[in-house]
Amino acid sequence: MHFDREKIKKQLLEFTIQAVEKFLKEHPELEFYAFAYDCNAEYAEVNLCLNTQDQFKKTLHQYQSNEFSDNYQTIEQINTLKFNTGDWKYQCFDTIYILDDPQLNDIYGELPEDDGQSWHEFVESLMLLFSESLLEFTQTDTYKAIPKTQDFIAYAIDHDEDFNDAITRMFSLTSHTFVDAPLKYAELNDKFKMYTSITPNDAD
Repeated sequence: MHFDREKIKKQLLEFTIQAVEKFLKEHPELEFYAFAYDCNAEYAEVNLCLNTQDQFKKTLHQYQSNEFSDNYQTIEQINTLKFNTGDWKYQCFDTIYILDDPQLNDIYGELPEDDGQSWHEFVESLMLLFSESLLEFTQTDTYKAIPKTQDFIAYAIDHDEDFNDAITRMFSLTSHTFVDAPLKYAELNDKFKMYTSITPNDAD
């Protein structure tokens, strides 16, 4: 598998800065509780997503009022909805493919036939790269300019991945690699404990 990790990280970082700056100019009145890279790593796809507390409350009310309302009552169920980017108002406000189809075809063509182990390793390597790029984004003035709630969090998550797994990856990278970034080890550790535990205030 041959691709330039640093070049891809730089490309993704520059894309994120430009896209977020444009989005913030178009929505200056909003305050957000989360920013996410919603990824489909198999296809080298990264979607930028933001959401507000007001939009989350509207979505929660909608789900709690329909025929499947029993699935959105516990704090754990509510948190799952809260951090499911597919239910966000501002999901996929911009998208980038950091590898094109010929590059992906070459990479997948080189993988050995090992029951998908190499494929999973490649996908996870891209998720680590995306997460590293996101952590670098937290060091930028653009990230600092995002109007944030006190419990704001940023994370990279793959398609159909569990939120806790995404946060664990971010936590691991921060604790070992990016301890000097604004999203410091202690801060993300607190957020990790906050979002992987059940607290009655999470649904407020």
